[in-house]
Amino acid sequence: MAKQQKDSILIERFWDTYDFTDTIRLSSSATTERMLVDYLSQLSELTEERACENIRRLVLKTKVNKVVNRWFLQRLEHHLYEPDSSLRNDSYYISVLEEALTSGHLDGMMRIRPLYQLKMLKKNRIGIKAADFTFILSTGEFQKLWDVSAKYTLLLFYDPDCIYCRQSMMELSESSVINSFLQHSGLSLSQLALVTICTEGEMDAWKEYQQSLPSVWINGYDVRKVLTEKELYFLRSLPSIYLLGEDKQVLLKEPSSIGEVTGYLLNKYDDTCWRN
Repeated sequence: MAKQQKDSILIERFWDTYDFTDTIRLSSSATTERMLVDYLSQLSELTEERACENIRRLVLKTKVNKVVNRWFLQRLEHHLYEPDSSLRNDSYYISVLEEALTSGHLDGMMRIRPLYQLKMLKKNRIGIKAADFTFILSTGEFQKLWDVSAKYTLLLFYDPDCIYCRQSMMELSESSVINSFLQHSGLSLSQLALVTICTEGEMDAWKEYQQSLPSVWINGYDVRKVLTEKELYFLRSLPSIYLLGEDKQVLLKEPSSIGEVTGYLLNKYDDTCWRN
């Protein structure tokens, strides 16, 4: 049997000997926490479909006891959903939510948060076309996302008062990879368009701040508040970044770093697209 197949079997049998009826074990939960982190770290060795099926089975196992079920759901939310978690994975957490919501353990007010999370996480998922919206430019003109013409569109939502947003935008402005892609327009289609959208604060503050951003970027403001009031996108934290393809399909959603974006672009690099 190949090592990869053996590893897959070990992951799928990871919880077979764990007693999910033992609530005393959770009174000192460090061991179970380490097991959970180890398990979630190994899931990437499976295909996404098998990993999601596996994590559904885990949630199902926890339903034998309400206390255990609640503990696992809280820790799974922390690891798979929180924006600063290194294990964050929307597909895995969607599987957690869907399985959890079929349980009688979540009733009444307890269903509100997971139902909202599920609704928002299913928006603008990788592989589907990103929602279109209209934003205003500093010139007073209106622009639609879908009308931005480029092989790739890097979409960044931000708040001018957010220090993490400023750091990310500084990193983008100094990235040799990003600047190279922005500078090469190709034969008829730009390689990259970088679109920044201010979702918070007053327009005057945005106008003042966006003047410090590179002119080659497309810098807009959500003047109609469709992003915050209509929740077209799940802005779980700012900055929120998406990498879109030529047809505005989502290629990367909320990558963990700018390096993940540049790595993706370099991996897709084709010498022919730089020729004039």
